[in-house]
Amino acid sequence: MWLSFFIKLNKSMLRNTFIVLIILFGIPFSGHAQRKLYLDLKLGANYTFAEGAYFGKGTLPFKAHSKLSFDDQAVVMLRLQANDKLGFSTGYSGSTLGWAYSIQMPSKYTINPYHGEWKGSSSGLYMHQFPIYVNKIIGEYNIKEIDTVRHIFLASFRLDAVFGGGINRISNNCLDCGQLGSGGLIYDTIEFRERPTIRSKWGSFLTAGVTARFYRLGKERLNLSVYYTQGLTDMLLVPVEYKYNSQKGATTLHVRGSGFSATLGVPIRLKTFKTNYRGQ
Repeated sequence: MWLSFFIKLNKSMLRNTFIVLIILFGIPFSGHAQRKLYLDLKLGANYTFAEGAYFGKGTLPFKAHSKLSFDDQAVVMLRLQANDKLGFSTGYSGSTLGWAYSIQMPSKYTINPYHGEWKGSSSGLYMHQFPIYVNKIIGEYNIKEIDTVRHIFLASFRLDAVFGGGINRISNNCLDCGQLGSGGLIYDTIEFRERPTIRSKWGSFLTAGVTARFYRLGKERLNLSVYYTQGLTDMLLVPVEYKYNSQKGATTLHVRGSGFSATLGVPIRLKTFKTNYRGQ
């Protein structure tokens, strides 16, 4: 039942995604081309935040972000490199639907004789992501050609622009939310109270970034990806009440899964498809 409901909500996005895939599968590449199928295994970290975290969300000194917002990420992607310039991939990513906030006690309210004290808090839910990406080369640097017939180099560096999107899914409820707080207070008092509620277990997102690919003797050995992801669906609403000494305030965070990620991957070539198309 939930699957049919989700498909109805995201029908337009899914239809457009499948159209893109069909076009990519059917592109006739001129000349002699080798399509290569890779399995990319990646590990890294992400930095997630609520919407508007860096655009004045809340009233100062409350900030809707914190240095505690980092978490690990694991990615498994199946990538079809259609030719030397273009490829696309899809797979699974396990990451965190996270949010965070902090307060640096203003000097006019602190009772610390040296400086205002700081306290932050970070929470998150485990999130499943199912992305579809398109990558296109935007730069290449080769070192020492050792085979002039097959154009094989001792080492190569290539930079791809990556664009795409996909769907998110959270399965556990907010009773499982893990809250991490930091900041040892000596003089000042800073308190937070949050009541997260699930708005939607399904969500959609868009991603843009770059991937650096490292080659040796014509074979891809490593890849490093840095992405920005913008969530499109409010998945959690997090009302937060806070007090700092004699002052207090409140705000509501909208959590969509937006943030930055960096992953280091090992590409495993599964198959090479040799095709020969004639130019039109």
